[in-house]
This record gives sequence, C-alpha cells and structure tokens, in this order.
Amino acid sequence: ASEEYHALTTVMWAGRLFPVTIKRMRFSLSQLSTWTNTPLTASRDYINQDYRPTTNVPKVQEEHCNVQAIYLHTQGEPTEKVIFWLYGGAFLSGDAEGNVGPAENVGRATGMDVFLPTYRLLPECTFDDMLWDVALAYGYLVKERKMDPSNIILLGISSGSGLVMRLLQFMAELNRGETLEPPYISPILAPDMMPSGAVLLCPFVDYTAPKGSFKEYDKHDLIVNQSVTEVGVPYFEKILGNDENRRRTSPVYRNMEGLPPLCVVVSEHEVVYDQTILLVNRAREAGVQVTVGMWKFMCHVFCFLASFVPEGQQSMDFVCDWIKNHSQASDTGAVVVAATDE
Repeated sequence: ASEEYHALTTVMWAGRLFPVTIKRMRFSLSQLSTWTNTPLTASRDYINQDYRPTTNVPKVQEEHCNVQAIYLHTQGEPTEKVIFWLYGGAFLSGDAEGNVGPAENVGRATGMDVFLPTYRLLPECTFDDMLWDVALAYGYLVKERKMDPSNIILLGISSGSGLVMRLLQFMAELNRGETLEPPYISPILAPDMMPSGAVLLCPFVDYTAPKGSFKEYDKHDLIVNQSVTEVGVPYFEKILGNDENRRRTSPVYRNMEGLPPLCVVVSEHEVVYDQTILLVNRAREAGVQVTVGMWKFMCHVFCFLASFVPEGQQSMDFVCDWIKNHSQASDTGAVVVAATDE
C-alpha cells in the first residue's frame, strides 16, 4: 500500500471506536462531494417528475410513481451516451447529491452525462420498494427521455452494485420469459432495454448471514468496520427474514445468464472480497464477459478515496478506461475480450 494509504489508515482507525447510527451514516455519505479535489462545473437538471409506465400500478406503489434524479451534463451539451449511477450505503444511507462530485469526475473523464436517480432506503422501506424505484428511474430514462439502452452504462457502488445486478437480472429474466420478483416490476421494463454494460465498484451482493471476508475483515476495514456491521446486519435479518429469502434476494446467487459485459473493482483485503469473487466466477461460468481490477490492502469503496490515495485514483482511471474502451467497441461492433487483474 502507498504511504498515503498508510497515513490515512492511521487517521481513520479511531473511527471504529465511535458508535455508528443510521443518521450518522446518512450525514457522512451526503458529504462525499466535498472529497472531490476538482471544481464541479457540470450543469445539473434536477428531475422530479410523475411517471406511470402502466395503468396497473400496484397499490403498494401507488404513491411512488415519481422519478427524482440529478442529470449531470458534463460536456456542456447533452451527450449521446449516459452513465446510470446508483449510490451505495448498505441500503441504509446514501443519496444522489452526495455522489455528484465523483459522478461528475467519471462523466468528465469518459465524455458522458450521468443520471443519478434517488431511491428509498431501509429501514423505512422494503427491498421491493428500492427495486421499484430503480426500475422506474431506468424505465423513465429509456422510455420517457428516449435514451437508447445501447448507449447506457450502469454503475453501482457497494450496495448500489447489488441494485445494478438485480436490474440487469430483471431484463435477462424477461428475455427468458420468466416471471419477475416482484411481478409488478415487469410493466416498467422490457426485454430490449438491456444496457450496454455495467460497472460494479466493490459490490455488496450477498445478503445471507455474514461469512468469510465479510465476517473477518471488518476488524481492519476502514469503511465497513465492526461498528457498521453491528448496526447494519440486524436490519437484513429483520427485513429479509430467513436465510432462504435472504439468499433469493442476493444477486450473487441468482441466474447470471444473458448479462452484458461487466467491469468489477475490488480489494483483496476488504469485507466484500469473497462475494465479489463468487460473483465474478458465477458470471464467467454463465458466459458473461467480466473485466476485473483488483488491488491489495485497500478498504471497502477505496475508489472514492481518489483525492487522498493513489490507489483510489488508479481504480477510477481503470474504470474510466474500461467505459471508454467498451463504449468505442460497442460503436464499432467489436468485442473487448481482455480480462485484467491488477
């Protein structure tokens, strides 16, 4: 690890001594844009629009046919290609506004606009509510804003990667003629809405009882430390119930066939390492093209530490290069076949 990361570890270690609350998590993640060391110059469209893709909206979602999002135009004028960005925060925290800084940096580096939808959080809602919000926002971008799915890259951070995976799996399931869970998601999406590809940053995709790196590495992870897991894990037990339902909800255990190319970034020494490797292996076994960027000794979502440590900037450069190369290959009909492990 770099000297900068060693120094950051020294500074942040004491954070595990303070009790974590959802309120503190939400405040912390709302401030992520202040970590950005470049001026934020992109124009922003703040979207708050009713959107009803079907007349058969279920009663449970009747009051939630509304898309709220920030649309960043990083190049001045709207771009043909767009990144659909889902923030993370263990499903308990995170927001679009707090992600504007890193999203603008990625959008500027790739020459793409960024669409950051808002979705509801636990424990005030259910997993199905989050899936509804994300699917509704994606349907709005494609159907209402007329964005060609082949020009869309999905990007998720931590738990946002889990929502990205479920969104991809929804469309793959529609292509196979399967019934979605929950079924009322079906009218929002369509088989021909599969995006060009997806980026998964330190993906949190296994919601079963903690095991392996998730259970062991919180002792030294700077972000998901023992205080965080003590607060967060009980919510999964309470909201998802038994292990069978938690496994069924977890993207890593669901069918991976028919997914577009994936770019995955992870650290060998962070809490989600084991589940990320399981996801990569299961996706490749299902015939999915997966490119992996792997770093040693880093904490969870170290990508967001790009302003402080060189490994964070390296990981974001890796992601931006993948997006640009994948986008160019899609334009020419070529296929990027290299899988990189760093």
